[in-house]
Amino acid sequence: LSTPTTTLMSKEDKFWFDVNGCLVLRGVVSREEVAAMNAAIDARGLIERKGKLRLTEKDGPLSGDGTTGRKDAAGFLGWSPGQREAFRNVLTHPKLVPYLHELLGPGYRLDHNPLCIAQDPGAEGFEFHGGSTLDDGRWNLPLAYAHTHGQMRCNLLAVSVALTDVREGEGGFCIIRGSHKANFAAPGVVKKYESGTE
Repeated sequence: LSTPTTTLMSKEDKFWFDVNGCLVLRGVVSREEVAAMNAAIDARGLIERKGKLRLTEKDGPLSGDGTTGRKDAAGFLGWSPGQREAFRNVLTHPKLVPYLHELLGPGYRLDHNPLCIAQDPGAEGFEFHGGSTLDDGRWNLPLAYAHTHGQMRCNLLAVSVALTDVREGEGGFCIIRGSHKANFAAPGVVKKYESGTE
């Protein structure tokens, strides 16, 4: 929605995040930083989740061709010097820090290890997950979003960086706009683990 150029989150970005639960920030990570990440991934390789490491059942709606698993690389924050820096820089990127401070509060922390995910044609998918409501309708405190007295707080925030061009229809990172403050659990048909009944 905008390119961050100031040390504060703009009123426009606050509005759009509060309404949608996401922002698209263009030009944050430079071509050189993306190239460094890709070079490190090429040097280390990706692991394909096959067999018992797959996340979906063989014949489910998200199973893809039933054989091809998604590929990922984890632990890149601890890779060798020369390979890890571009990934580490995202955590304190000067163009992202104003957003992180506004949404998470000063002194934010890394909740869990980040992942690098790649999916070839036929790879399995993954259901929508997260949000303020658990599947049984209870409030999901660890992932909740709140706005009180003019201050936004996200207990869990994701930053997604595309390391290759993604054209329309090719998949990639997906969200359900506004679901960060939904009061009802998403039905299975929305999360794609069951077919519609109507």
